[in-house]
Amino acid sequence: MSVRQVANDEKEGATVMKHEHYMDMNRLSDWSVEQINELLDMCLLLKEMEEKGVRLPLLKDVVLAMMFDQQSTRTRVSFETAMTQLGGHAMFLDGSSLHAGSGQEDIAETAAIISSMADAIMIRSLSQRVIDEVVANSTVPVISGMSCALFQEDGFGSQEQHHPTQVIADLITMIERKPAGKKLSDLTFMWLGDGADGFDCVFMDHLSLFPRLGIRVICAAPKKFWPSDELLAKCRAQAAEDGNGEIICTEDPLEYAGETDFFYTGVVNYHNYGVSEEEAFKVFYPKYQINADLMAHAPKSAWVLHYLPGNRNWELTDEVWDGPQSALLSLGENRLYAQRGILVYILWPLRRNTSEYLKDYYRGKVEDLLTPRIRNYDF
Repeated sequence: MSVRQVANDEKEGATVMKHEHYMDMNRLSDWSVEQINELLDMCLLLKEMEEKGVRLPLLKDVVLAMMFDQQSTRTRVSFETAMTQLGGHAMFLDGSSLHAGSGQEDIAETAAIISSMADAIMIRSLSQRVIDEVVANSTVPVISGMSCALFQEDGFGSQEQHHPTQVIADLITMIERKPAGKKLSDLTFMWLGDGADGFDCVFMDHLSLFPRLGIRVICAAPKKFWPSDELLAKCRAQAAEDGNGEIICTEDPLEYAGETDFFYTGVVNYHNYGVSEEEAFKVFYPKYQINADLMAHAPKSAWVLHYLPGNRNWELTDEVWDGPQSALLSLGENRLYAQRGILVYILWPLRRNTSEYLKDYYRGKVEDLLTPRIRNYDF
């Protein structure tokens, strides 16, 4: 097997040997626009196959180790289902059950051991630094199932956070529901809620990726909760190199509502972390809520998205949540097709291409060792 050496920044002088076709899904900014488009084509093809009743064992006997130190519904179910439908196996590893979770072993050793046994790792962690360390010490591909930390008292994110697999599902949904005659690069996408650096892991990836695909991104939030000038400059510079999508921040959601194809929001109070309930309704709602008034200013072809779970009648009213322009459940279902495409795109090049001759040779060796022998003197 051809390999290349990748430096391990965590331990001076150490290296991790990785296959030449090895790639992770950690930060989408590490993926080229060409790779993202190829991945989307794969996701959509696999979904078309499923709709026609075709399932191919493209990852037969491949094992995915799934490490979680957070709750999960869509991520866990979609990865487990995808691996089974592709002919492989997904192994759920609760962080509290691992030695690294108990403090008996560091995460670098855990990553090295698990990657020596499994074909890939999917990890959801409270810390992006933990995911980075797993990537640095794994000899197999690592897929981020989300980094989403606790929040500081001022409501701003405490560190870098990402949710790349959710954003791929978002793009699948947008491609399927974009207005007739529009390309992905023609779309206008509005995020409503907290857009501050590091607060919402999903919007952080929207902001870094969508303009690179040519999508215009509107961040509608109180000015205090806009992305920093530094982050905006970085994302705009990346966009200028690729799709040249525009990034606009506004305190007035209605200013661009009539031009928006997709309205997207997340939670500003997640499991009682982040902005308090009192501040949420004082600062964010109803002005930055997706409600009937906002949708009355939107095109009839516009759709409403939310990554879920969410707080009904906070970020979205029931009327919109369950309304005819809601694509919330369809987006949730597309997590499965996103995971299928991601797994096949990353792991197919690493599959074993053993010849039938070699399989037969070793099958014969095994049978020879296990077949009872009858000695001449037993006759």
